[in-house]
Amino acid sequence: MHSLRRSRALTVTISGLLALSCAGAVSGCAQLESSEKGSARSSEEAARSEEAAQSKEEAAEVAKNREELSLIESGKREEEAEETAKTTEAKAKARAKKREKDAEQAVKKKQREAAAKRQAEAKSKTQTTTTTTTTKTTPSQTVTVKKKTPAHTRTQETISAPSTPVGE
Repeated sequence: MHSLRRSRALTVTISGLLALSCAGAVSGCAQLESSEKGSARSSEEAARSEEAAQSKEEAAEVAKNREELSLIESGKREEEAEETAKTTEAKAKARAKKREKDAEQAVKKKQREAAAKRQAEAKSKTQTTTTTTTTKTTPSQTVTVKKKTPAHTRTQETISAPSTPVGE
């Protein structure tokens, strides 16, 4: 029994030492791995920081390009607006000129019509109208009287002599 106990104790001791040595080796490997991981991590971080810096530069360049494009587009819009304003102004001036010309023509037409009307009135005032009146003094004798009257008072007046019987 005694030998059994000894062999057991020896086994436990060897197992313990083996466990400790394995633990030491594992911890040493772990430190080695952690230092490798640390250097890998630092190189990854450096790559990430480079990528971040590059993406920031690209974002800044994109923002700058957008701003320049915006300025160019706003300049084009401004030029287009100026052109549109010039055309609109030219069209408005042409319409105003046409309206003015039409108004002048209308005034001239009214003046011509008024002048023609005045001439017609003056002509009608001086125009003579003849009115004939017949008077019987004898059956074979007829007297015609011509009279000038203004055109606005065109009425025919007849003057008759008292009728006398034909046989007397």
